[in-house]
Amino acid sequence: MWERFVGERRLEFGGYKDPKWQEGHRLSASLIVPGEASRFHERLEPLREALRHFPFVSLHPDHFMHVTLVLLGFLVDKPKEEDEVSRERLQEIEKRARIALSDVPAFTVRFANVNAFPGAAFIEAHDGGALDRLRDALCAHCDLKKPPGPPHLTLAYFQAPDGTEASEQLISTIARYRDWPIGEILVEHVEMTLLDLRLDYPDPESLARIPLE
Repeated sequence: MWERFVGERRLEFGGYKDPKWQEGHRLSASLIVPGEASRFHERLEPLREALRHFPFVSLHPDHFMHVTLVLLGFLVDKPKEEDEVSRERLQEIEKRARIALSDVPAFTVRFANVNAFPGAAFIEAHDGGALDRLRDALCAHCDLKKPPGPPHLTLAYFQAPDGTEASEQLISTIARYRDWPIGEILVEHVEMTLLDLRLDYPDPESLARIPLE
């Protein structure tokens, strides 16, 4: 993914604040793994400081950092579009997810190394494929569409007009932290969360905590 980003050198408006992505919706539901970023504050701060002076970079505070497994959809009373979901459907997903994860053992994820794609800078998740298998189990049992790309811990959104060239300065800044250990977490549960799209980096509301085996 890094080689592709360097080769294409293209930015886009990433993240939940993109009006084109929101399409007028107010709430977005997801299945996530909390990032426990406050534990790694000293390792994250040099990365934030390096990126802070780029005007199009929107840094994630500790409480907002997480690994998104699946975006469930925009919460509405009566879904009409494929990317909309009702509370009844969320309850159904929760029940199925509890069954799907009941025989999945807890596992360790090692966060290390900054990477990027056009809409964000992120920290890689090294786990031998465990997060991806977790995502597979949820998608299969809950009838969800698997998102593209590897699970990761987003560090910052790039909020530049689509097609903006990624500067050599940005690429060289990220490259300095391509080998940068952050820390490890033990994944023992998945959370279903609700995000208020009107607010800047709100605390995600936890709708359900789904334990692993």
